Parts: sequence; C-alpha cells; structure tokens
Amino acid sequence: MGLFNDDKELKLLKNAGINIEKDKEYTTEEKKYIFMEISDFIMSHSSKNGDIAKLQNDYSNILKKVME
Repeated sequence: MGLFNDDKELKLLKNAGINIEKDKEYTTEEKKYIFMEISDFIMSHSSKNGDIAKLQNDYSNILKKVME
C-alpha cells in the first residue's frame, strides 16, 4: 500500500503541480522533495485574503504523511 491512496489528497497534490503515483512507496528524499514543493506552493499565495491559512489546513494531512 502506497503513501497516497486518497483521491482528495491526489487532487490536492495535482493542484499544487506535484505528480504522484498512486500506491507507490516513496523514499525519504522523495518525501522531503514533496514537502518542499507543497511548502513553496502554499507560500506563493496571498496571506491578506487568508489563502495561506486555508491551504495549510488543506495540505496538513499530506505534510504529516511525508514527515513521518
């Protein structure tokens, strides 16, 4: 069983421009890369209208998975 199997998570990752293979086991280096890409994606948005806080909430479960 891979790291990302949930369709909602896969959709969020695709929205962030990250191509993920369903049911793949990822290495520590790949997980770090995914974490950095998500972080960059979130921080590229505006904090004035609350986009960053919303995206942090949306991606929190994914970030937890890649930091395990």
